Amino acid sequence: MQTRGEEKYCIIVIDDCTRYYYIYLLRDNDESLEIFKHYKNKIENQLDKKIKVIRNEESREYEAPFGEFYPQNDIIYQTTTPYLPKQNSIVEYKNRTLRK
Repeated sequence: MQTRGEEKYCIIVIDDCTRYYYIYLLRDNDESLEIFKHYKNKIENQLDKKIKVIRNEESREYEAPFGEFYPQNDIIYQTTTPYLPKQNSIVEYKNRTLRK
């Protein structure tokens, strides 16, 4: 399904500590790296802290664009175990809530 602005995709970024989340709408998955860079700059400027770890569900679509970005910015990249939603329960709950 598409929004009025013709976005088909979204990225949900959740802070593990505060559970505060951001939703970014995308027209194409190719925008994901630029969106994340925007998020990273915003958070690091506002909080004066660095992003240290990113945890993603086991999806290969983000490995290529982010492959060089994480090491260059000293970010540890972790993936969750496939087909184990309990390991990523906060995001799974947020996805169910947003789909309703």
